[in-house]
Amino acid sequence: MMFFTPPREHFFRPLTHDNRELCATVLRALHERVHGVNADYAEVLTRELVLEVIQHALADPALRALAFATGQAVRAEEERTYASELLRKLKEHGWLEDYRDPIDLRPTLKLSRAGKAFSETFANLDDSRAKTRQRNMRSARKALLAFIATRDADELLDAHEFASRVVQDLQDDIEYFRHLIQSLTREALAQKIAWNEFNDFIEKRFAREYAVRLVADSAERHRGQINEVLEEVRALDGEQRALMDAHLLQRAPWLEQAAQSRSPLLWLTDRIESMVEAACGLKLPMLRSEMNNYVRRFTSLLRQALSLDYSAESSLGRTMTWLKKKPESARESLLDTLARRLATSEIRLPGGILRWTVRNHEAEAQAQAPLVVDEASRLDALLRRAEAEAFAFSDRQVLQGLLPHLKDGPISLAALPVNTAEDAVRVLHAVGAARSSEGRRLMQARKTAGQVRTPYFQADDYELRATPADTAPDRTTGVP
Repeated sequence: MMFFTPPREHFFRPLTHDNRELCATVLRALHERVHGVNADYAEVLTRELVLEVIQHALADPALRALAFATGQAVRAEEERTYASELLRKLKEHGWLEDYRDPIDLRPTLKLSRAGKAFSETFANLDDSRAKTRQRNMRSARKALLAFIATRDADELLDAHEFASRVVQDLQDDIEYFRHLIQSLTREALAQKIAWNEFNDFIEKRFAREYAVRLVADSAERHRGQINEVLEEVRALDGEQRALMDAHLLQRAPWLEQAAQSRSPLLWLTDRIESMVEAACGLKLPMLRSEMNNYVRRFTSLLRQALSLDYSAESSLGRTMTWLKKKPESARESLLDTLARRLATSEIRLPGGILRWTVRNHEAEAQAQAPLVVDEASRLDALLRRAEAEAFAFSDRQVLQGLLPHLKDGPISLAALPVNTAEDAVRVLHAVGAARSSEGRRLMQARKTAGQVRTPYFQADDYELRATPADTAPDRTTGVP
């Protein structure tokens, strides 16, 4: 589709004039009035309503200065004329278009399709407005559970969309903290502390949004439950899977090209799992790192500002002002005097304030026992190493211990032998190893209604079965 065609040939021209900030404010207000959270959908967008929105924006002194000369007395007729001219430009360049109300056939206005999309962008960039963030992680889990209960293809497509939003939400948060760090650096260069942004982050964003996202909506909290539901979806028999594939292709034709020769149902489950894994393994650590960098940078600048007052009324400020006014000989004399006084000083960090203790290295050196290497010390080190490695199993080692039990068919965790501590650890790690990237090529794990009880632990029971050779995914492509 060609975008810059009549009537959108000069679509962005209203945003290139000196009053572009006023125009952007009007577009943001129109979107909130018509499509925002507080919109009155029974109210149509008339010409008088648009003029009212423009005149309300002109009431802001900062925006009014963009339209009229500062200090100029402006009559009400001139304001209305200016508002009418701005309305004409928005209509002429494709932001607004005429619309006839189908109920009473009155001529009204509405935001064009492109006008609605770009005015929504202006509205979303406004961080001061109240926002209710979707709980996408919980929504993805609930949509998957609904799919298991109802076999509705739309629920699986919704789960895929919610999972994709999880990654996007975290990426937006990462960009937000990077923006805060850049703003903090600019404020520091101007010898200011960005109190407003920091208070907004602590009181509004962190308490109401990030605390929930890192705890109740944490991707790590729901990852295990989502993986279990995905395994149930993958365990559908061939007839049910074929029926779901047909429904999915009917509801979302784009899946045929995306999945290529694979089952659309299996492709969607793999995509959901990969996005959840990306959120847990990549985006969440990046978010915590960026948040930590911002708080640490702000704390460092705050400590520096509290310890050194850069204002002109401080002792340091008065001294620097005196140095600038005095001749070079007086400056060198003062600096020489300060150098002689500091030459005999010892710089040391105060241990009481920073909770650091000044260590006496000589006393520590005397307290250290001599290093003795004999047969008893070697035996003690060997025993400690053996104890540390006794129950350290890799997924491959667990799989090697499980595969011999699957030669005769499926087996449950309760049927696995638990004769030694090594057997107990193998049963505990069996499901995790089966769902690892290597384990999925060898076996499948399906949750059952029973419980596995041993003298050492009690947990949900799972059925393990070997993956058939003809359906095992290829090691290089991952396609069955």
